[in-house]
Amino acid sequence: MPYNKYEPGAENRRLDEINTHCPIYVFIIDLAHDDEIVYQTELDYANYADRKRLGRLTFWAVMNGHSVETMNKNDAEPPIQKG
Repeated sequence: MPYNKYEPGAENRRLDEINTHCPIYVFIIDLAHDDEIVYQTELDYANYADRKRLGRLTFWAVMNGHSVETMNKNDAEPPIQKG
């Protein structure tokens, strides 16, 4: 995956102008129990419905003592598993 130098305003570009597929892993981590991964899913960040789901997962996590970590699927070292 090519990485570009950050330019101010780049985050405001429409995602469909940048690419049409951006697979990510999402991990929900329980901060009270030794940073255990309690949930893992794969989303397509270029998809509006998946970005909306990520927002809902993040809201639930921060309201319930958990954190959320995202990682580009191409950068992950398989296998990634819960626990």
